[in-house]
Amino acid sequence: MPAMTAPFRLYGAELSPYAAKVRSYLRFKGLAFEWLERSNARQEEFSRYAKLPLAPILVDADDNALQDSTAMIEALEAQSPEPGITPDDPALAFIAALLEDYADEWLNRAMFHYRWSHDADRASAARRTIDMLFEGGEAPEGLEDAIQARMAGRLHHAGSSEATAPVIEGSFTRVLNVLERLLDNRPYLFGARPSVADFGLAGQLRQMLSDPTPGALIRAQAPKLTAWIERMENPSAEGAFASLDDVRAPLAELLREELAGAYFVWMAANADAVEKDALHVNVEIAGALFSQRPQRYAAKALSVLQDKCASVESEALAALLSETGCAAFLLRQETNETESEDESEDEAEAAEDAQAGQVDDSEDDSED
Repeated sequence: MPAMTAPFRLYGAELSPYAAKVRSYLRFKGLAFEWLERSNARQEEFSRYAKLPLAPILVDADDNALQDSTAMIEALEAQSPEPGITPDDPALAFIAALLEDYADEWLNRAMFHYRWSHDADRASAARRTIDMLFEGGEAPEGLEDAIQARMAGRLHHAGSSEATAPVIEGSFTRVLNVLERLLDNRPYLFGARPSVADFGLAGQLRQMLSDPTPGALIRAQAPKLTAWIERMENPSAEGAFASLDDVRAPLAELLREELAGAYFVWMAANADAVEKDALHVNVEIAGALFSQRPQRYAAKALSVLQDKCASVESEALAALLSETGCAAFLLRQETNETESEDESEDEAEAAEDAQAGQVDDSEDDSED
């Protein structure tokens, strides 16, 4: 696509982790943009640029539009490389990309789970959604209850249920503890400036901090993480990235416990289920059963990670991935894919997975 030119319009929602992710990035880069919430009054304007009913959408001065948070950041980073968000160390650069993917594809489940499975969180999110849609004006009677019921009914898209709640909430508790240690004595995850991992993780965790139940957990258990989430609203480059050695211990713990222990376990089982055209993914994570319908989009994400990993020549990365148990999941597995069918099915699935919890007047809502 042609180069995107400022000023930009960013169509999003305060309840969207992906819109928050891109907004934080634009602020960090100092790129001029207008923040436009996806209200009912703006729906026609939004739909003009939407390939799918997903937010955020980034529109440039020439009316070019992008509709995927990772693609937006990659495109803008290629055009505006300074201040950079990619560590010079290729091992750390790959880990940063890996953690962004983890945030988008796995941590998002915890965000969606807490927001729509707990009474206080459902009520809070529904009220804020109505304020966005009607711009503070009067809404139809009963709409708040209807939104809560609708979104609670979509929890299965994130693999959230009474049976899987211990897996999701246990995963969230682990990542809180490790990120708190990773942020010890440094303003950002990998040193004195944010990486793509900071933007991805902060997008999800900012939402959770705004919700009653996970917000209370974050504030009580992770004060450094709380300060970092707030810092990521307007991040800045305060210096250089740390070395891999500086962050290796907490990073290895995160990779071992959360990625190899949960995320990759699910990703590998999901990819296998997609290949076999199975109806469900059933996999044991941290001693408990996690069940969900297969997701082609996530299977494609795993393939992309495997390609990225294969392209990095780093003994330090190879050692870290091997030590933490991640290496086995990142080895390329040959599959029998039907590309033309998968591509269209991926788009349809992305529109119905309801990953980010934004409610609108379309039948399927999600974010990416």
